[in-house]
Amino acid sequence: MAVVVITGILAVAGVSLFRQQVVASRGTEAASTIQAIRAAQEAYAAENHVYLDVSQADEKGSWYPNPTPNKTYFAWAQPGHVDYPRWQALAPAVNRAVRFGYLVNAGEAGTSIDNLRIADKPSFPSPMAVGWYTIQARGDTDGNSVSATYAATSLNGELSIENQGE
Repeated sequence: MAVVVITGILAVAGVSLFRQQVVASRGTEAASTIQAIRAAQEAYAAENHVYLDVSQADEKGSWYPNPTPNKTYFAWAQPGHVDYPRWQALAPAVNRAVRFGYLVNAGEAGTSIDNLRIADKPSFPSPMAVGWYTIQARGDTDGNSVSATYAATSLNGELSIENQGE
């Protein structure tokens, strides 16, 4: 009887830990894609001396490649998307279908960062003394209408996360 009880407790604990790992793994796509976009922005700036403002249509919420991020996978190349030519110019090393939608904005010294769509925004000087970029990712990987949001900037190596695993 004791063996059965102990086995049951271990099974419940194992399933719980497994579910936590599955939830945490949902954000790995966003984190790895953000790193690929960071690398592409730095390479673009090294060649052109300015960061590329990719998501010029973001006032309308036009996430790329999926304008309404959900649990559906979208091919990275979306020629019909309004921002596609700028994404091609940036050319991040993303070679797989993604669930998250991405926004990438940039500005030169003298402009302000005002487009982060996260609740707990970091504070930035306004206007900025140097060129900058922001990268945002949003996705509802489990289809429950609660989106996970990831944000990063050129100013530090941090990744801000809201609703991780959603």
